[in-house]
Amino acid sequence: MKIENTALNTLPVITWRWLKVNENILNNFKIKENLTYNKDFIKSYEISDITLKKMSSDIDYNQYLKYFNNKKEDFGVSKEFIDLAEKYYNSGIFIHIPQNIKLKDPIKIEYKIDKENPVVIDKNIIIAEENSEITIVIDYSTKDDVEAFHNGLTKIYAKKNSVINIVKLQRLNDNSKHFDSHIAFEGYGAKVNSIQIELGAEISTTNYINNLEEENSEANISSIYLADGKRYIDLSYLINHKGRRSISNIETRGALKDNAKKIFKGTLNFKKGASRSKGIEEEYAILLDKTVKADAIPLLLCEEDDVEGQHAASAGQIDSDKLFYLMSRGLDEKEAKKLIVEASFTPIIDKIPMEYLKEEITKEIHRRIVNA
Repeated sequence: MKIENTALNTLPVITWRWLKVNENILNNFKIKENLTYNKDFIKSYEISDITLKKMSSDIDYNQYLKYFNNKKEDFGVSKEFIDLAEKYYNSGIFIHIPQNIKLKDPIKIEYKIDKENPVVIDKNIIIAEENSEITIVIDYSTKDDVEAFHNGLTKIYAKKNSVINIVKLQRLNDNSKHFDSHIAFEGYGAKVNSIQIELGAEISTTNYINNLEEENSEANISSIYLADGKRYIDLSYLINHKGRRSISNIETRGALKDNAKKIFKGTLNFKKGASRSKGIEEEYAILLDKTVKADAIPLLLCEEDDVEGQHAASAGQIDSDKLFYLMSRGLDEKEAKKLIVEASFTPIIDKIPMEYLKEEITKEIHRRIVNA
């Protein structure tokens, strides 16, 4: 199977043009390989009354599409990639959690991309009924020096008072390309908590859109990134406050070294009718070298008077006094910098429900900062 889409070269996204991603990466975008993914990617889940199937299976999920029909999906930077996932997915999961079912253990999805399976295009649909709760962990990694391509689409619908926790860990090698899109809708009192860890890939682009549809709904995004070499990172987070008393929180922490480039765009959009809503967004970047480039665009949009919105963004080099103090205690410069980065990342890493993933993240940070 062959996919050619020259339209990707003309995506109308200013941020990508700042990073020259269109010209350098997507100019001749083609996938010529066989798009099958032949590995088992569902690694563990709790036996219960939930429905969990691979998207490649015969799934009669049309009855569930009513949750997404007539929803205005603001595709943002990734409409072309969403279309790619809708049409050509070769993996992914469909999950339906019945009313009042609360899983204690996380569902683990694991993609290990290799030369026999170099392309992962996963389409995920997650629907939680009233008063249900679930945690899903998706881990993307590479084996050997494969030039991997990942494009993902995750659609979430959280009904009244449900809780969906989703963790995505991206640790592809430096020859890989990673594109991920996330669209969520939340009902009355529903909550979606998202943790995103970006530690790899030559180019990493994440587009996250959350629609707080009804009263007391809540969205929390916690993310970290570490970019080295000549890597590009493009993060776009948009939360649409539609329901009264809806709550959002975006917390992003990152570090850049060598000639890496990053752009963060966080938007809190308070729609008409979202009175008494509150939203906070923060992004902090540690610049480990003077040759990196970091741009941040925190944005507040408001159509309603009685709301509270806060945003903050900062980028700076490591405090020389802190670095000197750590080095005076016997650490070399790289070890001292790694310790400072880890301290910044720890509040988010601690939210991950699997200890082995925390250890893998710590090892990757050590490799990229100390062993570089």
